[in-house]
Amino acid sequence: MLSIKNLCAGYTKDNPILNGLNLTVEDGDVVGILGRNGSGKSTLAKAICGLIPFVSGGIWLNGEQILGKSTSEIAKKGVGFLQQGGRVFDNMTVLENINFVCYGLKKEEKRKRLLNIREWCNLLQKQDRQKMKASYLSGGEKHQLALAMVLLQNPTFLILDEPSAGLSFLNSKFLFQTIKKLKESNLRGILLIEQNLSIAENSSNKVLFMHESKFIQKNKVNIIS
Repeated sequence: MLSIKNLCAGYTKDNPILNGLNLTVEDGDVVGILGRNGSGKSTLAKAICGLIPFVSGGIWLNGEQILGKSTSEIAKKGVGFLQQGGRVFDNMTVLENINFVCYGLKKEEKRKRLLNIREWCNLLQKQDRQKMKASYLSGGEKHQLALAMVLLQNPTFLILDEPSAGLSFLNSKFLFQTIKKLKESNLRGILLIEQNLSIAENSSNKVLFMHESKFIQKNKVNIIS
């Protein structure tokens, strides 16, 4: 599904953060990546999505090289990216945010995609919340909306960058339940970047630990601060 070989990338080409990183996500895998802040987790996610410069190496999605392609091209290939904290348009209502990412879709296709996410997205089940500006939503609701906007683009491979950050215990529990449902959907692979050990281990069929931009054995360092 996703293959990364000898990846060197960072925010400047002269000083790459990732040096020779290798990773494989098989079809159907949910791979959790744990590590402290600054360990290189988010850098890896951004490198896959074409958001930072790369120096060398390769990233293949379904056997096709995507390293060097633009972010929009990578998204069209089927990569969905939920950035840390979620990204929504605060000055727009929930429904306007949804319609923005559905722009250009045929009516029947839009209806089909909305039905696929309505089951777990409480915001789409409440008429009063749909008319509310995103700036008035709680942190958990913003995460819901941001994830809904990513999934409405119909990705086959999903990257979740610390989706539990800043969430309450109840919202983290809801997130865990949502990931379980996503595993049963048409997604072919999920990369779950987390600091929450419980969510990562209970949501993933493989867990990797990152320290100083390298994958290490769990017992080599106390990863979770």
